[in-house]
Amino acid sequence: MKEAKSLLEIVKCFLLEKDCTLDYDIEEKKLYQLAKVNQLSNFLENWAQKNSKSEAIRNQIAQDYSAQIVKDTNQTIEIEKILNAFEENHIKTLIVKGAVIKDIYPQNYMRQMCDIDILVEHDDFKKASKIMKSMGYQKYYNYEKHLIFTKDPFIIVELHRKLILKKDVIGYEYFNDIWPLCVKYQNYENIYQLDTNHAYVFCILHLLTHFKFTGIKAKDILDVYLYLETYKDTLNYDLLDKIFRDFGIQDFAQNIKNIAYKWFGTDKMDDFDEIESFILKGSNLMNRVNYSIGENDGKFKFLLQLLFPNMEIMQEKFPVLKKVPLLLPAMWITRIGKDVFSKENSLKTRFTTIKLIQEADKQEIQNIKDIYQKLGIK
Repeated sequence: MKEAKSLLEIVKCFLLEKDCTLDYDIEEKKLYQLAKVNQLSNFLENWAQKNSKSEAIRNQIAQDYSAQIVKDTNQTIEIEKILNAFEENHIKTLIVKGAVIKDIYPQNYMRQMCDIDILVEHDDFKKASKIMKSMGYQKYYNYEKHLIFTKDPFIIVELHRKLILKKDVIGYEYFNDIWPLCVKYQNYENIYQLDTNHAYVFCILHLLTHFKFTGIKAKDILDVYLYLETYKDTLNYDLLDKIFRDFGIQDFAQNIKNIAYKWFGTDKMDDFDEIESFILKGSNLMNRVNYSIGENDGKFKFLLQLLFPNMEIMQEKFPVLKKVPLLLPAMWITRIGKDVFSKENSLKTRFTTIKLIQEADKQEIQNIKDIYQKLGIK
């Protein structure tokens, strides 16, 4: 995959603020498409302006680069507004994921964020939601783990109840009482971020969850590399090793670290193995379908789990079930009804998933299982 090697080399050059000249020919359209699915197309800007032979590709990359700067600027402004509003209203808040990770990038505006992730105390959730609405945000969709708010043209905020759901099993108990694992964020009194060690643990757990759901991207691997390099002298490696072993994900964590340093920490890159090639294809819904069918021992069991989640999952979205569990069938119907009228069109997504379940190939299901086992996902 010449284009994949080229993409990673170009990204490294951009981070180091140096020119990148490739000594071999590549298909620029393939390079751009690969960068796009891995959320790295804006990193091609410097290389493209000096080396691209295609005016169309060069213009598209320039457009992506400019769009990223505009989006990042607006996201940064909105983050500050939200945090200030929560601070003034004494809402204990945790800012996580991309909004924090971007600060470790040499050019922090380059780290693409699909959304802004914020967690608030359970008792403050309704209060925080009202503040979001007062700031011009619209309630978009209510998931088990978070409530999505949107503001035109492209701001998305996920207001979290939990970082990890009970159904995810790994890390739920550890991160359930989140605040002892946090430190103050910047100069705020009520705004927090995870401490250096636990931010990395959560990063790895988040990648594990995404891997099971749809897959991850080269952008996620870049996050890991830059985080480890930024905090290499302050991370408590004994603590991290113990946590990963207790979670049973030490192999997964080590494999992700190895890939990160192979891609971004060496001058010369060897050929990609099966796992690396899989990551570079980006995330897609079919990955989730194949993995979930294998995990649930068949299409029918996965279909049932998709349409009728178990009590623990439903309680996260419908707390009334904790008091009146007999309402579970009614809440299943309510959930489906909400999907019908959802702005996110979740019903369409479910129908798409059902269609993919029907089309799933036994060999592909086995291939996914094999890749995940090699990576350390049990």
